[in-house]
Amino acid sequence: MSRFRNFHEGEAKIQADEGIDTRAFDRAVDQPFQPELNESEVRFVAARTFSVAASLDDAGRPWASPLFGKAGELFTVEDLTTVRVRPRMIDGDPLFDNLTSNGSMGVLYFNPAIRRRAKSLGAGEVMADGSITYRMHRMFGLCPKYIYKRQHEVDQSTPQKPFEPAVSKTLNDEDVAQLQNADTLFLGSHSDAYGADPTHRGGPAGFVTVENGSTLWMPDYIGNGMFQTLGNLQLDDRIGVLSIDFSSGRILQVTGRGSLHQAQPTGVKTKRALRIDVEEVRVSMAEIGSWTDLEPYDIPA
Repeated sequence: MSRFRNFHEGEAKIQADEGIDTRAFDRAVDQPFQPELNESEVRFVAARTFSVAASLDDAGRPWASPLFGKAGELFTVEDLTTVRVRPRMIDGDPLFDNLTSNGSMGVLYFNPAIRRRAKSLGAGEVMADGSITYRMHRMFGLCPKYIYKRQHEVDQSTPQKPFEPAVSKTLNDEDVAQLQNADTLFLGSHSDAYGADPTHRGGPAGFVTVENGSTLWMPDYIGNGMFQTLGNLQLDDRIGVLSIDFSSGRILQVTGRGSLHQAQPTGVKTKRALRIDVEEVRVSMAEIGSWTDLEPYDIPA
């Protein structure tokens, strides 16, 4: 059991390494870490056309999955702790199978156009009509850092050509190019204390590098000091990665093992780099709507 109300031991360890007083931080975030939506969050959730879910497969490996749908349909708030989720199905995405075998689920509610995101952790159950009943036990807002501003129009995409989802053990050249050109990724991790945990990672195109088709590297930019993903990796090193090609609709999902390393000097404020060793790769195509680039995030040196 953790000594803290809002942080588990993995998070507390990383915070201590950074000189953060976890006990004081724990008291400071007690109010924001609530089990239910507030009035502003109800409106924010209901208006979303895109978000990201984290889930665990039957081996306990984390995956990050995109959620697309019309505003007012993708998420329906049934009460302050329960949301009905009706995402467009994506062939090859493991989300529904994962929830059937392991109900742990987290949702990152995401609006890049205004750089707003909020995270919830809980459990999901697949219903007979194909929707998901999602019950939250944690809900909190996150900072706007490293989000590339993009406007999303869910119904403006061109129908996709038939595409057969692919599964492999390593990244091919197209996968590598997609990752190394990305300015936005999403991660899924897990802790026994709070369950499946989705998060966003962003940076200038090229902030992700790939070695030998099997190892990803990305800098750990300064964030909100909670260190939830890095803390989870202290206790369970399994991690999922989601990359979306916002022009083509190509969906790249990876699950593997994550570890922290000292960052190479780059002029950007970061001490650590995250290494992800790939274990499984899934590629699919989705009706992702139309995305308009508005403004990259300016990362200070």
